[in-house]
Amino acid sequence: MVEPFHIIPLQQLVAIGPRLQVFPPAGTLVPNDAPLAMLRPFLDRLDLIAVEFPKFRDGRGFTLARTLRERHVFKGDIRAIGHILPDQFRALILCGFSTVVTPDDHPPEQWSRTLRSLSSPDSSTPLLNRLIGRRALSREYVAESE
Repeated sequence: MVEPFHIIPLQQLVAIGPRLQVFPPAGTLVPNDAPLAMLRPFLDRLDLIAVEFPKFRDGRGFTLARTLRERHVFKGDIRAIGHILPDQFRALILCGFSTVVTPDDHPPEQWSRTLRSLSSPDSSTPLLNRLIGRRALSREYVAESE
């Protein structure tokens, strides 16, 4: 049996500060516009960072995830929550998200269809190219199932 995460909103995590005793698995809920300086002191003690997407057209969460993976080498779970679309699935994966909380208005079946389409060699779009850059698109994506 997998232990549930203890998820603390970022503002509370910062208010408590470094004296907080975090018991794994632990995570934080982060707005997509949160400054990384607020999150950085806790990265080595977190197993999950849940990034909120307040609306479909707000791509700051993609940048946050990519920065966490590439610059800060965060190895834990980065989870997308909120207003996300199945069409964004490939960008979510390539930017570093490892899990998604599927919105009620886009059932898991839609996400499954999108996952199957990711094996297509040219499933990129101009938006995806801008979000992750052409260099990242050249990397091969392999979907793993549990």
